[in-house]
Amino acid sequence: MIKRLLAATVAITAGLLLAGSGVAVADPGPMEETPPITVLCTVGICGDIYNDDNNQNLRITRDWPSRNQSGSWVVLRPGESSDDHGVQDADGFYIAPGCRGTVAFVQNVGPGWHRVHDHQDIHLTDIVC
Repeated sequence: MIKRLLAATVAITAGLLLAGSGVAVADPGPMEETPPITVLCTVGICGDIYNDDNNQNLRITRDWPSRNQSGSWVVLRPGESSDDHGVQDADGFYIAPGCRGTVAFVQNVGPGWHRVHDHQDIHLTDIVC
């Protein structure tokens, strides 16, 4: 036991001395890049939106910075989710002027774009226009 502890202490000390001495130490290599969206989503890190309203369609965006450009939009019909349209990471939803939405039966939201962050499952339970 004492031999193992002594060997570990010597190894750590030698590593610290070499690192500060200008002697080349093995490069750990480049930092890993951010995992692609598909990897993140498989572990539940992406945002999902569900249109649980019975009557109204819901516009969502898959790219928050481009939310005002129609190319980023997908329209969810009642009962559909962002996953149903192949949107791997939903970033926001839009409530039209003169309308209001209810998230999860409790949170009222007014007109405009509303951000959906990673890890969020947003259920629009009521949309009234």
